[in-house]
Order: sequence, then structure tokens, then C-alpha cells
Amino acid sequence: MEQYKIDFIELLVRAGALKFGEFTLKSGRVAPYFLNVGSFYTGELLTGLARAYAQAFLAVGVEAEVIFGPAYKGIPLSVATVAVLSAQFKKEVSYCFNRKEAKDHGEKSLLVGAPLNENTKVFLIDDVITAGTAIRETMEILKNNGNPQVVGVLIAMDRMEKNNEGVNAVRAIEEEFKVPVFSIVNLDEVVKALHGKQVGGKVYIDGEMMEEIADYRRRYGV
Repeated sequence: MEQYKIDFIELLVRAGALKFGEFTLKSGRVAPYFLNVGSFYTGELLTGLARAYAQAFLAVGVEAEVIFGPAYKGIPLSVATVAVLSAQFKKEVSYCFNRKEAKDHGEKSLLVGAPLNENTKVFLIDDVITAGTAIRETMEILKNNGNPQVVGVLIAMDRMEKNNEGVNAVRAIEEEFKVPVFSIVNLDEVVKALHGKQVGGKVYIDGEMMEEIADYRRRYGV
């Protein structure tokens, strides 16, 4: 496993963004783990998160001119990621994000940042894909605002789960929009990095938690 992935997984648990326990998801499923990138609210943590997105973006090798972050969580992600790409990796990419509501004065645009048109190559970043609802909404927004070429999607973690229709949620998005979906890490990599190992003096995935994750995956995994 690449070092940036290991560093990112350790950052997730240190920041409290990846928690283990019992969590009821929007889908109604009760999961033994939960990811919330909203926990990256300090400058240091946000920079670490953006560095992981930047490294993964460079690793997948997709050429794009604009990184788009869907409101609301995607807003700081897109801005911080392009800043890290420029400052640490000398890679110039623009950012763009959407407002939840269009302005009724001044520039009455739904989008903020780089202008988009049919020739613009856009790369989406988000936290996770569960049912794919947020990605579908974003695709519709982009279609109606410049209709750029979406060349890829990058999420923080692939939960490796089926959606409510029993289909791999990530593959469903790829097939529907003919766009590759990448992740910084997936659940297999998280388990491999944390099972029985201490991070900051704590073991996050012990034998009991490993069983809970395995049971959850038997029911909902792909």
C-alpha cells in the first residue's frame, strides 16, 4: 500500500473523522464505522486532508483543468486541494463549487470559481458515495451550467457497499455516467492498515471490531 494511503488512514482516525462503534446511516443501515470529513476543521487537518486528495489525484493520472467540489463539504475540499497542488506539487488546477441557492443579484450564477464550458475538463471530489444521490445532483447541476466534460470522480473512502438496489454503489455511478470513480482508500485498505495496530496508542480495529465489520460486509458488502 502506498505511503500516502497509510498516512491518510492514520490521519482519519487521529482527526476523529473515521469512527468505529455503532452508527445509523441515512439508508437506515446500522454500520460499525462512520466517516465524516467535516471533522477536518483546523488548518493543519484540512491541509492534511487536501494533501491526500492531491496525491490521489496525481496518482490516478487524469488530466483536468478544474476540481469541482459540491456544496457544502466539497467547497473547502476543492479550494484546499488546488492550493496544495500548487504549493506542494507545482500543479496548477482551478477550483469551482456550487451554491445551494442561486444569487438574485450581481452575478446570478449558481457556480463560484473557474468558468465552465463544454470544453472544460472537470474532476469531481467528494467524501463518500453511499446511494449516489449527491453525485447525480452534481452531474445535473454541471449539465445545466456550462455542461463541462466530467473526467473523473474522487472520494475519500470507498465503503465497498451495495446501494439500496443491491448494486455496487460506485460501479453504478461509473456505468450511469461513463466516468471513472477513484478513492483515496477503500475499506479493505483501512482494515489492513488498522487491524491489530496501534495509532496514537490506541487499537481502532481489534478482533471484536473486525468481526462486526465482517458481519456488516456479509450483509451489505460487494
